[in-house]
Amino acid sequence: MERWLLISLSLVGACLAGIACGQLVLCLPASRDAIGVLGRRGHLLAIAQGEAIYEADLQRALSDLRYLSGVDDRPDMERVKRVTKVTKLRVDERMVLTRLISNSVARSLAGDEKISKGKIGSALNLLRWQFPNEKAWRIALGASDLSARSLRRFVTDDLRVQHWITRQIAPRIDATEIECRNFYEMHQSSFAQPVRFRASHLFVAAPAKTPQEVVETKQQTIKSLAERIKQDEKLTDLAAVGSEDEATKNRGGDLEFFSESRMPPDFFAAVAKMHIGEISQPIRTRLGFHIIELTDSKPAREMNFEEARPEIRLIIENEKRRTALQNLAGNLSRRAEVVTNRL
Repeated sequence: MERWLLISLSLVGACLAGIACGQLVLCLPASRDAIGVLGRRGHLLAIAQGEAIYEADLQRALSDLRYLSGVDDRPDMERVKRVTKVTKLRVDERMVLTRLISNSVARSLAGDEKISKGKIGSALNLLRWQFPNEKAWRIALGASDLSARSLRRFVTDDLRVQHWITRQIAPRIDATEIECRNFYEMHQSSFAQPVRFRASHLFVAAPAKTPQEVVETKQQTIKSLAERIKQDEKLTDLAAVGSEDEATKNRGGDLEFFSESRMPPDFFAAVAKMHIGEISQPIRTRLGFHIIELTDSKPAREMNFEEARPEIRLIIENEKRRTALQNLAGNLSRRAEVVTNRL
């Protein structure tokens, strides 16, 4: 009996050792590289917090970057085929690979961040509202190989990363009083106040490359809202429930004071022709459709420090935020194992 027990324990131990060895082999860069090639994801570029990053991931990120910049929305298949034959990654590829690595590490570190269901729901609604109906939404999900559950998981992960990153850089981006005053003294001539307007708007998104059927649906939406305003409903009330500008809808669409440099040219041109208290017909800009109510204006003049302080603080904090994000990305990327010699 004891002999059989020893034999059984030996077999179990051998099986466990074999499994452990198999897992160890699969974790080795060479094994992961071979798996990537066999799985048509290309060669392994990096391992970040246990997550493998392959050439296909880099090419997908580069394609997304080209699409967002308006350069090209089609995958560069010849580039995908050539990528294994070059000895050095281009500058934009190095930048994007570093971003992929830092994002992967950040996702791992942000796993415990708490995100409210309301914030997740709002983010999902923003995506859903880009489609005219539930059928178009489902078709888009299917074309992306996504289910509603998997999309919710991806959105939640992204929100966790955003929240985590914000907490990491928040202590480094405050602009001090001395920094603001020094900036004002060095750039005082830059604070000649141009003519400014204050307006509220009701916005329906229809950016470039929006499918024509979606544009038509959005156009009908803005027309129906314009009709409701003609029936004496207030633009501010309609903006709170119908505007797709999340930054302003909670304050009735109020854009506060703005100059020409802050707005799309066609939007500013429309506002400049209006009288205070006037409400425009629906207009279209590169962002979508707007109904605008002009509420105030200020003539051009020079600004003193107190008036310029909010703008100066924003400039300094944006620069600090950019530097902090670059430093954070560099620190995160150093936690990964880069297995390519092309970085």
